[in-house]
Amino acid sequence: MERAPEFRIIGRAPEEEKEKVREQFRGLLFSHLEYLPPEAQELIRKFEYPKTKEEIAVINFANQETNRLRKKLGLESFDIPLENYHILPPEKYREIMGDPNAYAITAFNQQAIVFNAEAARDNLPYFGALALHETLHLKGHLTLEVEEGKEGEMGEGEKLPIVTLYRAGVSVRALQKDIVEGRYHEHFGGLHEAIIETQTKKSFQKLLELPELAEYKEWLISEEARKIKEQISQEREKLGESKIPEDEFIWVGNDGRSWVTFSYPRHREVLDYVCREIQKEFPDKYESPESVFEEFLKAHFTGGLLTIGKLVEKTFGKGSFRMLGNMTTEETSAVLHLESLQKARQMQKKKT
Repeated sequence: MERAPEFRIIGRAPEEEKEKVREQFRGLLFSHLEYLPPEAQELIRKFEYPKTKEEIAVINFANQETNRLRKKLGLESFDIPLENYHILPPEKYREIMGDPNAYAITAFNQQAIVFNAEAARDNLPYFGALALHETLHLKGHLTLEVEEGKEGEMGEGEKLPIVTLYRAGVSVRALQKDIVEGRYHEHFGGLHEAIIETQTKKSFQKLLELPELAEYKEWLISEEARKIKEQISQEREKLGESKIPEDEFIWVGNDGRSWVTFSYPRHREVLDYVCREIQKEFPDKYESPESVFEEFLKAHFTGGLLTIGKLVEKTFGKGSFRMLGNMTTEETSAVLHLESLQKARQMQKKKT
């Protein structure tokens, strides 16, 4: 078995129960199908689409690129096996995942990445962007909470542990005791997605260098594609919406009606602003906003919030990191938090 990432576990369950959970997650990661529940195995056998050689090449790139990033930040690398990536028919994907708007999702409890074939099979560049995004998620820091459960049905006194996700990347969820009506409150959810998609966009140009995407790249950089992108942006302006910069397009069809862009643009705008202001505050330590961003990316991989927390507080003032943590994944939340951070920055400048 490959060297597994650290699965940190908190909670009041006995240590032996925690170790069983840790071993289960290691098994799900590196011996995936063997450790999945029987019903999940049956589902995969019945419905999963076999991957094409082009899709396999894209998934291999996602592993290689995320490993390169981890090594650059001084962290150990590991591959997510090909069998952990599942492509399902649209109707089955929506039935299982329950999210009609998402085309891919990371199932942390199964250590799996699941794609909606409607997107994965239509557009290889988009499939590549999704694979990069979700692989970054699954290779991020993970903390589980394991608590003693109620007595099971297999024997008197037996208690089945309750396992929930507490940390993923920089995001922090509620403890089990704080769950209200089955809903989790989450901190740093917006920042988490901003970090992931910022790096996805950075790595996308490398993805296009794959031989399997040569024809797609040729089209995307063509003058005809450029004109279509500009036309789409102009039409959005007429409707009172913001223009789409050319480098935001993942794909555009030659009919001008089918196009895909990188997600979470407003959240990435917030993160970009934060990195630029931190670099201005600490020019001797960080030569560029990119070097500041690497601190956030490292926090995603390690779960360590102390460094980025101090940088944000020293740049934007006391309480600003908590403010950033309250940014949700909703677009309006990102817009409001950008305004709040800009005001906090001005106040902090006056103080110093």
